[in-house]
Amino acid sequence: MLSSYRNKIEYGDFVLYNLRGLEEFKCCQHFDCGDDDLNEFFQCDAEPHKTELLATIYCLKLKKATDGKDSPPLAFISYSNDVIPTAKTKNFEAFQDYLTNSIPAQKHYPFLPAVKIGRLGVHKEYQGHHIGTYLLNLTKQLFTTNNRTGCRFITVDAYKDHKVTKFYKKNDFQFLNDSDRGKKTRIMYFDLKRYQPPSE
Repeated sequence: MLSSYRNKIEYGDFVLYNLRGLEEFKCCQHFDCGDDDLNEFFQCDAEPHKTELLATIYCLKLKKATDGKDSPPLAFISYSNDVIPTAKTKNFEAFQDYLTNSIPAQKHYPFLPAVKIGRLGVHKEYQGHHIGTYLLNLTKQLFTTNNRTGCRFITVDAYKDHKVTKFYKKNDFQFLNDSDRGKKTRIMYFDLKRYQPPSE
């Protein structure tokens, strides 16, 4: 059975991991996901982002300690508030059609509420074990069953790298528009109404 708390969510005893809100940032200092930009954020910028209320940082660890010691961080993820505009604008036509067909009341909202994945990094020693997908599933669960305010979408500024965009597409994210094709990152989104929680 799924248990949800403010700083912890986990899928029963059969799952190896849990996700906790990060209060102590020493565990970030030696984190290495193989990407310098992500490493710098978690090692140097995560704490001031949290202090200034710009982002909330979560850490994924093994559920059970190894050899009596606390698990090292397997992955980090940060969340911030976001919005998606509903006004009809160039390059947003496909998304506007989607809104019209899926949210009858969207015309009353100039913006729709979303949560942004600011940074997501998996330690390079644990990459290739579907931990990133696990984190996205936990995110979908967190913002549908343990949500504090209305939140319809998850957004992410995904690096315009084939592996990165393929990863998000595999997890049912879509490109928001075509205006960022020439930029270093592309905005992608997931509609939380499409999320189907695991059966108990």
